[in-house]
Amino acid sequence: MLHSNHCQACAQLARRDAWAKPRRRMATWLARAAFAFGLAAGLHAASASGATSSDWAPEVTVMTSPCGPGATGSSLVTSAEGETWLSWVEPTAGDRHVLKCARFDAARMSWGPVRVIAEGTGWFVNWADFPVLAVQPARMTAVWSVGSHGHGGEGASYQAVFSTSADHGVTWSDRQPVTRESASVEFVALQPLPDGRVLAAWLDGRARVAGDERQTLYARVLEEPGPDMLVDERVCDCCQLSLSATADGSALLAYRGRTRDEIRDIRWTRFRDGRWAAPQPVHDDGWALTGCPVNGPQIGSAGEHVAAAWFTAAGATRRVLASRLGTGGFTAAQRIDLGRPVGRVDAIVLPGGAAWISWLEGAGPEHAGGIYLREISPRGEISDAVAIAEASDARSGGFPRMALLHGDGPPHALISFTQAETPSKIAVRLITAR
Repeated sequence: MLHSNHCQACAQLARRDAWAKPRRRMATWLARAAFAFGLAAGLHAASASGATSSDWAPEVTVMTSPCGPGATGSSLVTSAEGETWLSWVEPTAGDRHVLKCARFDAARMSWGPVRVIAEGTGWFVNWADFPVLAVQPARMTAVWSVGSHGHGGEGASYQAVFSTSADHGVTWSDRQPVTRESASVEFVALQPLPDGRVLAAWLDGRARVAGDERQTLYARVLEEPGPDMLVDERVCDCCQLSLSATADGSALLAYRGRTRDEIRDIRWTRFRDGRWAAPQPVHDDGWALTGCPVNGPQIGSAGEHVAAAWFTAAGATRRVLASRLGTGGFTAAQRIDLGRPVGRVDAIVLPGGAAWISWLEGAGPEHAGGIYLREISPRGEISDAVAIAEASDARSGGFPRMALLHGDGPPHALISFTQAETPSKIAVRLITAR
């Protein structure tokens, strides 16, 4: 589906969702029954490339959520030191919203106190562009969006602001803009750097303000002097970015590009020693599309191991693909979906090099719709698909997010997602390898 701020096709998609709702309700009980079976038994589908492995069957545990009624836009992050934090937005009185966070204690398997980052009116609260955190030993940084009420209208723009905390989220600084050079800053990604600074990258609409139809990609180190850095002069309008650290101290950025003939494939680049390398394709899908799919890539890393996951519908075939970074760039893509993917991917990499890829899958003849997970081994073996949770493919369902937990024992991770109910809820699952 296409982003309402930049694509008129969103109205058509909204109408399609409206007449499809009764059909979805009629199928709900069948989907839930099938999903319960999938949770118990797991599901298998052959990948487009690479060997498959069926000896991976992680345990999925329902966890308590620290989020209140109406919560949306959850995001998870684990710091280099092993602290895992969840952030989310809740509505309050009138048109006010509050941004909150909580730390997960992996030893006790429980949440710590809920902290308030910021509260205010006029926020841009959106199903796809939601707040994010960066966590370091002496500082936390939070980014969220302001400047438009609700979901905005055609041609609306908004600005990203950030705040920092030096006491583990108890108190937060006054907000300030991510950049003072542009009034249209969207889909911000954050990455702590080895020297303690925080790198930010975002989609920028400054060219649109000047009458150009291009969306651009800019970056800067927060609270540092100097101009914004242009990373790519033409990118997809409204797909999320993903930043990740590497063993050599550099940072990798993955995003959806856009050519003059409307090819919207995934690109990547590296930030090292204050400079950005020339962007390169992750994979040449050749997806020609006149509107934004609102379906960005995710990249994960652990030491020298890097993996990326993304959605494409090139050739009129919807796919979720994954690839690893080698010495010459990203390797051949492997297909991991079950045949009816919605996308909304995430990727985390374990210390040994295995990658966990999550995505949202639509219901099919032999599987229920919901959030699924596969493991790709360092040798490229793809596990069976494991059903994590039933989840809506409506926009109100948002984007599931994962974070690897540090600790002894088998690998385990948290995944958070929005349950598209009234009011909405944030759900959390614990995934434990067995």
